[in-house]
Amino acid sequence: MNHPTPHSRPVTIGRVVHDARRRQVGRAPGVPGKHEFKRGDAVRSLTQITNDGIYPHRDIGETLVHQGDTGMVRESWSFLGEIYYTVEFFNRAAVVIMRGREMVRAAPRGVS
Repeated sequence: MNHPTPHSRPVTIGRVVHDARRRQVGRAPGVPGKHEFKRGDAVRSLTQITNDGIYPHRDIGETLVHQGDTGMVRESWSFLGEIYYTVEFFNRAAVVIMRGREMVRAAPRGVS
């Protein structure tokens, strides 16, 4: 049996190094690092969102949100340098997670 000697140096398994140049990891150029949308904001989808298997009671590949559908922001949070929003689409009866670049502000109801 090999026993470590009392004065042996521990082996380095991994090392975390901060690199200031990697500050923009996860963000596309030109995407601001602040929350663009607030809770209760009306938004319009710029992309079509399909079920990837995570959304319950819907078939995989089924369209959850069509391009141009309007919804309301429920909450926002940041994960790995990217800002995500939980958006509820009332007409589609769907609650999905979107990035800021996948939606734009919608005009308030009654305003053309």
